[in-house]
Amino acid sequence: MHAVSYGDMAAAWFEMTVEVSRDLSEAVANFLVESGSPGTEWEERDGNVRLIAYFSEPPPLEAVRRFCADIGAALGAAAIQTRELADEDWSQNWKPHFPPQRIGDRLYVCPPWDSTPPPGRVEIVIDPGMAFGTGQHASTRGCLTLLEWAVASHQIGRALDLGTGSGVLAIALAKLGVREVWAVDTDPQALAIAEQNGARNGVKLSLQFASSVGQIPEAFDFIVANLFAEVLTQRAMQLAGLLAASGMLICSGLLRGEEQRVRGAYEGYGLELRKRYEEDGWVTLALQRSTAR
Repeated sequence: MHAVSYGDMAAAWFEMTVEVSRDLSEAVANFLVESGSPGTEWEERDGNVRLIAYFSEPPPLEAVRRFCADIGAALGAAAIQTRELADEDWSQNWKPHFPPQRIGDRLYVCPPWDSTPPPGRVEIVIDPGMAFGTGQHASTRGCLTLLEWAVASHQIGRALDLGTGSGVLAIALAKLGVREVWAVDTDPQALAIAEQNGARNGVKLSLQFASSVGQIPEAFDFIVANLFAEVLTQRAMQLAGLLAASGMLICSGLLRGEEQRVRGAYEGYGLELRKRYEEDGWVTLALQRSTAR
């Protein structure tokens, strides 16, 4: 899940607004980010939610319409609108949409221009818009919250961040003391960005990067995977097989209605629920092998 970079601002940007029922708003917002928007704004309107997304090129109007139809979102003629935005100082106007995030008991995910953590917080500096994972989305916050709990309560020597995006989860693991962290993403640009963010946060020496888990030897004490429910379900056997005895998996990117399907897939490989986090309908699960292999 990746977003476009705000680092090289286009001369003109495009705005797309989508109005949907509240129960479907999270899924649509996630699709907009997946389609290239760095993030979304939300407005409550008469029981519905109006989502506002920005794109550096003409928005994927037909793809959004098809997705909304597939999930049962009834859209009227005015439910999706697009317009071109020009002559705005984007270098300053987008910054308020990425405030620092206090997450869990110790973490502080922040942009480079506001990177002074409160006392007792561990600073993780991420340049917004470069790749998915700025702490703004509930699935990222869920992963960070349970990741912090796992590091505090379990011995983790070797960890994997699958679908690393900006590298925020891998960086958090390293900053919390995990000595070997592998960051994996199929997108070469995301890997380059994660490596830059690792260097920015002073943990580059603790991080290893790969485009596939097939390139990495041995098993892991801990895996974090912020993906989609369908992908998590399809990869249950693979992820369970990558865990060491008593290893733990934290997975997110699933909505409340998808939880039982994902849990069932992993229970079939001996992983049981240890802890659960939910925010705005997005669920994050901590699953652990119940018996040694």
